[in-house]
Amino acid sequence: MSNHQALVEVLLMKSILGQQLVDTKFHVFSGRSAHSRKVIRLQALSANDIVLTAHSEFFAELLSRTGSPDATFVDFDGGSEFEDGIALDDYGYTSDSDLEDEEEEKASQKPPSDVSSALKGNIIESDDDDDDDDEDDDDLLVVADTRSESDALTSPLQAEMPIAPAPIQHKPQAVNYRNILVRDTAFRTLKALLLYLYTDKISFFPLKSQGLPRADVETPKRSTSWPCSPKSMYCLASKVRLDSLRDQAFHAIRSSLDAKNILQELSSSFTSKYPAILQMNVEVLLQHIASVPVIQNIPALLRRITDSQLPHGADIVISLYQKFLLQHHPTALALANAPIEPQKTTMASDLKKKGKKCKK
Repeated sequence: MSNHQALVEVLLMKSILGQQLVDTKFHVFSGRSAHSRKVIRLQALSANDIVLTAHSEFFAELLSRTGSPDATFVDFDGGSEFEDGIALDDYGYTSDSDLEDEEEEKASQKPPSDVSSALKGNIIESDDDDDDDDEDDDDLLVVADTRSESDALTSPLQAEMPIAPAPIQHKPQAVNYRNILVRDTAFRTLKALLLYLYTDKISFFPLKSQGLPRADVETPKRSTSWPCSPKSMYCLASKVRLDSLRDQAFHAIRSSLDAKNILQELSSSFTSKYPAILQMNVEVLLQHIASVPVIQNIPALLRRITDSQLPHGADIVISLYQKFLLQHHPTALALANAPIEPQKTTMASDLKKKGKKCKK
């Protein structure tokens, strides 16, 4: 039996026994406001501690209550100071493509369907209009008057049927779980990671630099696929030390690079943070060094480097030069990198040399 199957069986047994399946709730930001330069809209994700700790030492340390292994994962009491979001600079990854831009969401709002319009009087609507723009799978319709809705949708014969007695009401059990605020990860990214921990499956969006329409593949495979940005997942998987997931994100990024977007990706702030990503980008650049897009646009990149506009500009030039030598002059590079052995001299040998000079 695989470890994944064993975990699923444990959760199934807990559900059969009516035991609590949610031990931890993560509160994460889902949106970004360019106007206020903030990340906004906290949303909650639920998880079971057995799943979290079985896959990641990071989460095992985090949930042991001996102290958070990372300052961006902190206990959360639901304080109102985060209702308006936090500054983008405090979030850390300002270009996170898994954050939904507030302006883009308003432009993509859809009018209500005929069915929802017909039942509008029976639905309790949120006072916050922005909540309607959250992930589709998190929207809940709460029916206020179920009898009116039922009467509207059933035939007269069905409406005259005797009403069954109400089931016995049991006192609900108290639900206790830990609340954790995540300050530097988008809702979409953490949601995809949790699904990966439960199912061992992951899917990624194309990079924005590819210029492809970001079709929401959650719609046709809503229950089995929650895609995210491979760059955002690389950041998170590196943080929580999930090497296998990090490597999958790495390969997804690598397969998305070509002559048209390599210079843009090479100059990104994301690339500046991870040496392995920078080295991979330079390798791709060398593969496309004679392509028309690179020939046309590399002068602009070099000007940005010489103007100190890129914090990793020197690393780009050094890596590019070393890989060029490795590809075209490997012998020269090997000789240059060979360690120089210092001359071994001892006091005894020095005395012998002095003695020979005296005899002469």
